[in-house]
Amino acid sequence: MNRNRLKLIGCVTMLIDHVGLLFFPNVLILRVIGRVSMPIFAFFIGEGCRFSRHRKKYFLTVFLLGVGCQLAYAMWALLAAGYAGIRSPVWDLNILLCFALAMPGGFLLADATLPDKAFGAKQKALLTLWAAGVAVLLGVLPAMQKNYGWGLDLKYELPVILLCLSSAAYGEKRMKLLSFGTALLIYCAFAFVEIPFIWAAFASLPLMCLYNGEPGSRKFKYAFYVFYPAHLGLLFLIYALVSLL
Repeated sequence: MNRNRLKLIGCVTMLIDHVGLLFFPNVLILRVIGRVSMPIFAFFIGEGCRFSRHRKKYFLTVFLLGVGCQLAYAMWALLAAGYAGIRSPVWDLNILLCFALAMPGGFLLADATLPDKAFGAKQKALLTLWAAGVAVLLGVLPAMQKNYGWGLDLKYELPVILLCLSSAAYGEKRMKLLSFGTALLIYCAFAFVEIPFIWAAFASLPLMCLYNGEPGSRKFKYAFYVFYPAHLGLLFLIYALVSLL
């Protein structure tokens, strides 16, 4: 199964999850199916960190789309507060920004394990600095939310970052899947108290075992990036219109 087909599965399960979240919150099976999506994309973010020949462009694509989605979240919060009476001062960090946060570490980790890449004192210092920066960020922003009532909800960002790094660290398929499975276990252990059905995320692992390393058609390369903000915008618009009725 090539990369495009697996990403298509990720898109479909993501759409099912978000439709369930917004319109059918009591239909649990829709949320269960949706747990498959994020690990698939985290796996390929890690692969991209390892094999991308245009790292700056790759990072900026993910980061800028994430910034756009975060601004859309802010607009949605204002819209919901004004029209639907929903007030939520906590912003969830959207998954694209979470992936962007993981990517510098993924690039450095890939350099540390690729035989044809130099990894000296400078790279080690950068990796340490990145890890320290992530640790500070994951500590400061939730504290701001707790103390001031406004901030980013970063409950699950660390295990999501680990998922990306687990894929970036290894090129050999068996070790990559073992590393990814371990990170997936950590992710589920973090989340299962609040999301008991999070273990359904393990359904992504056999799908990744079917991955043949082939990218699929390049003409769909950017479609998967655009899908995330596009489907969120459409669903939020529909939800806002329904809330007005």
